[in-house]
Amino acid sequence: MGNVIIMRKLFIALTIMVLSAMSIMAQSTLVNNPNNKAYFGIRLGGEITCPGKITADNVGISVFNNGGGVEFGGIYNIPVVANFYIEPGLKLYYNTYSMKDEFIDFSEDDILFKDMSFKIKKFGMRVPIMAGYHFDFTDDVKVSVFTGPELEIGFTAKGHLKQDYIDVSESLYGDDGGLNRVNLLWGIGAGISYQHFYFGVNGGIGMLNMLSDSDVKFHENRVTFSVGYNF
Repeated sequence: MGNVIIMRKLFIALTIMVLSAMSIMAQSTLVNNPNNKAYFGIRLGGEITCPGKITADNVGISVFNNGGGVEFGGIYNIPVVANFYIEPGLKLYYNTYSMKDEFIDFSEDDILFKDMSFKIKKFGMRVPIMAGYHFDFTDDVKVSVFTGPELEIGFTAKGHLKQDYIDVSESLYGDDGGLNRVNLLWGIGAGISYQHFYFGVNGGIGMLNMLSDSDVKFHENRVTFSVGYNF
């Protein structure tokens, strides 16, 4: 009987401690800063483009190498409740990736064409809409985690084939191009702010087939490292 009473008192004490801790956390600026306000920010990012496999009939072939690119634009951070926020943005991007050598070399009339390169160069805009939460460790240091969709619209996409005596560039959009202009990625990432300065890293997983041929699948993914300034 005595042990039961002791256990009951211990349970009540632990419950009070947990509720007290939750109350303190709710009042803490770590998770609920009363001084949150909306702000604009600018972002500059360097990215690693990660083209996926080309897949048909459940068979995938890795045709492209990873590439690189840059993006530049702005965001608008909107507090919702506590430290939860919505962050739409608008960015311009330029990136490239290349085809693996073994898929480029070919022969014609007993002549072997080697040492060729084929690069895809793209320019367009992105419209991310992220939902996130920031943890304010001090007035100057904040860590955020976020996720959400990102619409990507291509303005131009060029396929550039080059060799010693060959230099050809053609559009990859349109009826004869084979690539779709619009992509939708799902992003997830984290960032840290120190005063007005920002550094972050995020990944984007391509959700739409980028090939016009619906029987063949190809997705574009990327990882982006960003720096910025919040006003």
